[in-house]
Amino acid sequence: MFILAVQQLLTKKLRSALTVLGFGVCVNLYIVVTTVMRFITEDLDLQVQRFTGILFVQSRGLTGLSGIEWPPISSTISVSEAATVISHPSVDQQRSTMVSFASLAPPPYPTAPPEALLVGIEEGKEDVFLNGATALAGRSRFPERNADNDSDAAPPAILGVLAARHFARVASATTEVPSPVGPIALAALGSTIAVRGTEFEVQGILEPETNQLLRSAVLVPLEQAQCVLQSPDSVTALLVSPKRASDIDPLQKTIEANHEELMVISDRQLAANARKLLDRVNQLFDVVRWTSVSVAALLIAIVMFVSVLERTRELGTLRAIGAPRRSLLSLILSESAGFAMAGSMVGVPMSRLVIRQALGPDAVSLRSREIEWGAAGILSLCSIVAALMPAWRAVQVDPIIALRYE
Repeated sequence: MFILAVQQLLTKKLRSALTVLGFGVCVNLYIVVTTVMRFITEDLDLQVQRFTGILFVQSRGLTGLSGIEWPPISSTISVSEAATVISHPSVDQQRSTMVSFASLAPPPYPTAPPEALLVGIEEGKEDVFLNGATALAGRSRFPERNADNDSDAAPPAILGVLAARHFARVASATTEVPSPVGPIALAALGSTIAVRGTEFEVQGILEPETNQLLRSAVLVPLEQAQCVLQSPDSVTALLVSPKRASDIDPLQKTIEANHEELMVISDRQLAANARKLLDRVNQLFDVVRWTSVSVAALLIAIVMFVSVLERTRELGTLRAIGAPRRSLLSLILSESAGFAMAGSMVGVPMSRLVIRQALGPDAVSLRSREIEWGAAGILSLCSIVAALMPAWRAVQVDPIIALRYE
């Protein structure tokens, strides 16, 4: 019966091809939306986990899509006030630092940090921001300064892989690293890059298996970041670590009480805002995802209805010569399954190409066979269910009436 169904599909080549393509687009859309949603969820979780036990201090009243601007690019805190906060007796000064953030490139997708994000950090306190992240190449910490250092040398910069790829176009030298989609050009170690007119020397490239924030980072000494931003007397935010874990809540209340213009955010609040953001994005993505399922089912249902109407005489003849209703039902459902199978074979490769173009070559690892099989299975099942009504109409054809057709 399945072979007969395939033969029927081949008799209407153009219609079958368009139906398969339409179904493939729906499969592609479902896979892409599900994959992007999983990527955003896991990345935000990694960002929160990286800053567990740290308080973020920024200007009060700055809000974004998630309720709190993150990273706090628009925040401004005077250096004197920042020094007062960090000098509090409950603050671990070795694990606390002033930070300056600035966007150097647009985000690669909504809810992501900028593709290249300037991060000015106090020298010797890089790990407060990196939290153990290692280097893929070079170093993940600024070199120590000494009397032998060339005062005219360009200040150091440590890049995330996205930032290194972004600056490869303007770096004095580039290097290629392997990836699942072929070599990727990055700014080379020892090369110089220009950040808003200031030259920096690339000292290291961070391991890509971190999160989107670190992959986008252009980590430079705070003093040089302030020069680039022309704000020597201010910083963007503070990363504050309490001496004891039990001090985190009292310290948050103390800072907010003594500095009314500042807002203090704990990792719990950051996680709550991440969940709020994910809820909003999930709602939008769910609409897109289930719309694709509905369109695929409707497409199959319409094509099967038209097919049954066109083949009324044929179906009636089959009934007249003794074909059981079950066989006709199987024939129509087999045609629907054929469309779904062929469409899935088109949609899965299409989704892989779209994901690579949308999220970059480093997102190839996000591809999940579980999501691909799940998408093909859900859309195929819904399409076969949608074909039940035209299939039922086919088996109800009266042989006598059908033989008089036309």
